[in-house]
Amino acid sequence: MGSRDDNNGSLNLPSIVDLSTNANFQPDGTLLASATSDFTTFAVNTGYALDQVLFRCDAADVDQLYEMYATNGDSTYGGRYEDGTIAGNVSYGYATTVMNVVIRFTNLATGEYYARIWKGRRLTGLDTDSSGRILVKAKNFSNVYTELFRIDYARSGANNTPSYLYGRSQPNAYIAFKGPGITGPIEGTDSYSNWPGWYSTWPASLGLYKYVTFRRTTICAVSNFTPTVVLPRISVAELNNGNTSSADFNVDFQCQTGINSGVTAGTVAMGFLVPAANAAKAQALGLMNGNGGVSHLVSDNYGAAGTAGGVGIRIYRNNSPMYLLSKNVTQTGNNGGWYGILQGAQETTGSVDGGNSYTETFRAELSKISGQTVTAGAVNAHAQVVIRVQ
Repeated sequence: MGSRDDNNGSLNLPSIVDLSTNANFQPDGTLLASATSDFTTFAVNTGYALDQVLFRCDAADVDQLYEMYATNGDSTYGGRYEDGTIAGNVSYGYATTVMNVVIRFTNLATGEYYARIWKGRRLTGLDTDSSGRILVKAKNFSNVYTELFRIDYARSGANNTPSYLYGRSQPNAYIAFKGPGITGPIEGTDSYSNWPGWYSTWPASLGLYKYVTFRRTTICAVSNFTPTVVLPRISVAELNNGNTSSADFNVDFQCQTGINSGVTAGTVAMGFLVPAANAAKAQALGLMNGNGGVSHLVSDNYGAAGTAGGVGIRIYRNNSPMYLLSKNVTQTGNNGGWYGILQGAQETTGSVDGGNSYTETFRAELSKISGQTVTAGAVNAHAQVVIRVQ
């Protein structure tokens, strides 16, 4: 155990993050990627078992055991500089070794952002062994929500090459442990100069090292969309007779000059990403193909009382049904849920600095799922419009 500089695990972020070569397409504060990750996965590159015992403490210590967390304040590109606040758009966004990119962490147990100043959380609900000693396990430490933002400020010395696999091993943040007999950080002190106990009693390093590649390229970006699509009411009998309920919706987007539309490497594609829970239910209903494409968007809380059963929503482009994305993984083609960004019936609506703006109309259609029994109820579902370089 020990949070060395080179043993961070995965933060569950996309393996590739794209930065536009034109700042107008990603203004200061643009969210580039985000993910939730478990302590057992991100803490070290070998991972921890959920019930792995990291510390054993006397029963009398029960009120003195703390998880401490902070950014890596003594590292220029790890957690020293809060560059996200320079333009005022990303508080607690700290410089990385990638030019124009800041990272922000949220402790999901406290809801607080990581900062250079050490924060503490008392560990409660801890297991004990047969002799009454307290067992501090991996499952007792906090999970994290990570965000990457693009900012206009360019810190000197940061990497700005066309493609860069994050190669600086200095972590972006740490989780430490503090208890009687173990030297640990003091809440309220600055991690720039205070790191007692590093690294042997610090169970986690948080970082991007070796996990994320940053590309500077031409991109497209969503600029607007129909926020809510209301489908007309339809009866169970009508659905059983093959009738459907549908409504159109629009997606507006902008593309830089010179982008290539397609689903192969280096081209730009779009898709509709289904929430993980909905994708899992669709898979259980046999609605997912071997490439991960989902044919129907099923309702949130499918199977619960008051929710319609045996029905799903299909998305149509150019009057042809689309597969939906179950994961934000590139190069899975049409069957995986990706479609060339300019291969629809989009209309050019104007020009923007460095490119053009477009709008495209899609159709959402509620229908019976083959082989299922339709039951009455409400249908509420959502999906995310995703545009990515493949």
